[in-house]
Amino acid sequence: MRRKHTVCYICLDPLENYTPDEIEYDHIYNYADGHPQELSNFAPVHASSEPNKANCHKSKGKKSPVEYREELRILKALKAITGLKDLCPKAVPSVYSITPRFDTITINGTALPLYNQRVGGKDNHYFFHEVETKFIENDDEIQLRPLEPKILPLVFNLKRSVQLLPTLGRLDAESKTIKVFDGQHKAVAQIVGNNRPTIPCIVFVHPSVPELRVVIYEAHTDFVQQRYKKSHIDAKLADIYRQRIEAYRKQVGDPNARFTEGDILKGESKAETRKFLMASIIAEINLDRSFVRDFAAEDRQSQKRKPILWQSLERLVGKFCKLDAISKYSDDPDNYRSDEVDNLCFLLDQIEALGIKDKWSADNADSQLHKLCRTYFYKTAFNRWIDVLAEALKFALEQRNGAKIYEPLCFQKAFPGDTKARFIQIMRKLFDHPLWVQEPIQDEIAKANQDIVVGNIFKRENLDYIYLTKL
Repeated sequence: MRRKHTVCYICLDPLENYTPDEIEYDHIYNYADGHPQELSNFAPVHASSEPNKANCHKSKGKKSPVEYREELRILKALKAITGLKDLCPKAVPSVYSITPRFDTITINGTALPLYNQRVGGKDNHYFFHEVETKFIENDDEIQLRPLEPKILPLVFNLKRSVQLLPTLGRLDAESKTIKVFDGQHKAVAQIVGNNRPTIPCIVFVHPSVPELRVVIYEAHTDFVQQRYKKSHIDAKLADIYRQRIEAYRKQVGDPNARFTEGDILKGESKAETRKFLMASIIAEINLDRSFVRDFAAEDRQSQKRKPILWQSLERLVGKFCKLDAISKYSDDPDNYRSDEVDNLCFLLDQIEALGIKDKWSADNADSQLHKLCRTYFYKTAFNRWIDVLAEALKFALEQRNGAKIYEPLCFQKAFPGDTKARFIQIMRKLFDHPLWVQEPIQDEIAKANQDIVVGNIFKRENLDYIYLTKL
């Protein structure tokens, strides 16, 4: 096999000067996904522990070599370009003709229907088409956009998902080229990620450039659509997860079939898996408690009425819950997902009882108790005390059990009564710490814009896991 392969399958750099101990033969396609244990499914990859040599086997993590090789190819391609102008530097002029009634255009040998948005007595003709990339170029008269960091996740998204919105361009009467003025990122993602020779486009025929400039400006300022609120996204993800369960059971022909999270989320990246599980856990909390509905704010503006930012809620869930797909069936005694939600609800109950109840009063924002509650839940303060609390609860439970805890705190059997009593004691000490009621410190925390600033305040005032767990 070494004679057949002279380069690393992943990075495509030579294997020479690498000893047999510095080369790993890995499955090109994952054996766990049903691919064969045959020589044709193995390839050599760099696996050196020397600092000046490559270790592609380690760098790929849990990805298959074919997935990681594609990722590296895309990253390398993106480094070489700054925008669509680099991929399509100069368009080939199109050959086209339009019928006298302006109802059909024949362009580059293809006849297409023309549509019209008649506005204020003026025609605006356009057509839909999969345009060959050789006929398109970037429109530097209307909107020349450099690539933004979001291009990378978009590339990978369009490798597994359909493109919902087309690229927008105009057929220029003078140059006879199709100039792309919106959707450059989607076009780049399709060309680089999927090697597509054509791009789905809406093309306006001989439009007024000054008028298009105004439309584009207003679309990105005055009329930009409101983004989904985070709670709506989480609810949608939870609904998609439920639909996947139904689809899985339909596929196996049993409406009550057992399943694992690994079955349902197979093929998803670690980041996407975390999103699905986060959304599912929050949905489960909503079934048992009103905590999220009552106290989680969508944004800083709505935080005037509700104390906890949505991002802070997600941070709490991520801190205490397991956000990796579980390979055990839901009725397996070692699958604690149901207990996990019960345990998390218990912690939320204590946060409500000790930090919010009889304190938070949006209609009496000047009261001392409301100001105290607001101080608890400033984003920077919350980020720090949730870390301290997690450390304290874990330490206390390890002391009580006499054993190290390796899973997130809530992912275990439902907390027994004595554990709950100990946790309540610790959480009460957190919210009763003297620093919270000192107005100079309240002002310090209110002005802090970095977690580390509040962390230094906690350190100065001796608010740490040792203080919380001291009997």
